Amino acid sequence: MNTKNTEIPRQAAERELSAAQAELSSLDATASPSRLERALERVKAARNALALAA
Repeated sequence: MNTKNTEIPRQAAERELSAAQAELSSLDATASPSRLERALERVKAARNALALAA
C-alpha cells in the first residue's frame, strides 16, 4: 500500500486519540458517570481507528 495514501488517515487517527486522551485526562472526580463513559468510549474508538489506519 502506498504510504501517502495511509498517511492522512493515520495522522487524523493520531490527532483524535490525542484529543480523546486529553479529554479523559481533563475529567475530575465531579464528572458524571455518563461523561466518563463517553470519554472512555471516545478513547476506545480512537484506538481502534488508529489500529485500522496502521
